[in-house]
Amino acid sequence: MEQEMSLLDLWKILRKYYARIIGMTVVGAVLAVVFMMLFVDRQYESEAQLLVNQSASQDTAIQFNEVQTNVNLVNTYKDIILGNAVLEAVNNNLGRVFTVDELRGSITVEQSPNSQAFYIRAIMGSPTDAQNVVNNVITEFENTLREFYGEEVSSINLVSAASYNPNQVSPSLVLYALIGALLGFVIIAGISLIQDLMDTRVKSADDLTNMGMMRLAEINKLTDAQVKKNRFRPDVGDKTPLRRRV
Repeated sequence: MEQEMSLLDLWKILRKYYARIIGMTVVGAVLAVVFMMLFVDRQYESEAQLLVNQSASQDTAIQFNEVQTNVNLVNTYKDIILGNAVLEAVNNNLGRVFTVDELRGSITVEQSPNSQAFYIRAIMGSPTDAQNVVNNVITEFENTLREFYGEEVSSINLVSAASYNPNQVSPSLVLYALIGALLGFVIIAGISLIQDLMDTRVKSADDLTNMGMMRLAEINKLTDAQVKKNRFRPDVGDKTPLRRRV
């Protein structure tokens, strides 16, 4: 007869094996943290903020359409920064220790909504490398703009220089610990559930009812005093033939 399991039954199983579940959850978290510390490379971030300021005409007042033009220019500047020309020059400045694709994958350019300011970020294996990459990207980007647009067309103002942050941004110790704990919990809970479902022994009268059988009687466990008064000797080490009391 097919047996259905309710949430209450599942809770009883988890409570039954709570010690091993808690233990495996802790072990999973510890193993994940050890794996992170030994095999996962630490990453550090550097960030700089720049402002687009297109040269105005002889009018001193900045018009709305000019601001909108500056905002839209950021998308063009993003393509230039991540282009091969700028990244090849950056790679040469850094001694070609990275590839162009590695630099492109580590650099992000983000713009605040409807803002003339944008950020250049780099995530590298050391805080010094990250800062050097951002500084070189800014320098080569400005050189490229001067080459194509000239000094009078557009200018880039450096609002904040490339930062030096000795604190790693990844991997996250808390995140790895949570993932390890979750994996440990899922694995041991699944094993405990399968083990309990495969155990077909009858442990209570409810098991008989679930199998559609009728309980005829119960045999209670004898106490030590009752065993001593039993008509058969329970001592299996005694080789004397068993005799029935008269």
